[in-house]
Amino acid sequence: MLSVIEVKCPHCGAQGQIMMPPLGAIIIGPCPQCHGLVVIFCGRVLPLDGDIMQHGATRERREHLMSVLTRFLEQNVAQIIDSLSAELNKISQSAGPPATEPAQSETAGDLSDAAPSIPDTEVERFLQQELPMLDDKNYFRAIFG
Repeated sequence: MLSVIEVKCPHCGAQGQIMMPPLGAIIIGPCPQCHGLVVIFCGRVLPLDGDIMQHGATRERREHLMSVLTRFLEQNVAQIIDSLSAELNKISQSAGPPATEPAQSETAGDLSDAAPSIPDTEVERFLQQELPMLDDKNYFRAIFG
């Protein structure tokens, strides 16, 4: 299912909707209403200096973009980490209590004697059958929706 997010131009306040870009994507483009340049990153619309981005030297454009993204990350890193921690806590709580560590006598043996967490047959089937199919977009969509 495709996610749609609400966006607002930081230059003119025009509002609209776009499909959520892939995680980590950096999209640069003009506002459809005022034509001011913006960058969409992590679901947020950030203003760009159109003069620098259109007429600046490559180094100036790169530095300006890095400055805008760095400022955003500095302002939001705590919130991002808090959200990530909350998600990880949900996952760990739904997985049940953590496994207890084995007694010292149980760990003294050769590690190669330990049972694998995934059977070798399952790993082999994945490597031979499923892994090559991940490049097939229809298979990928069927599995990961």
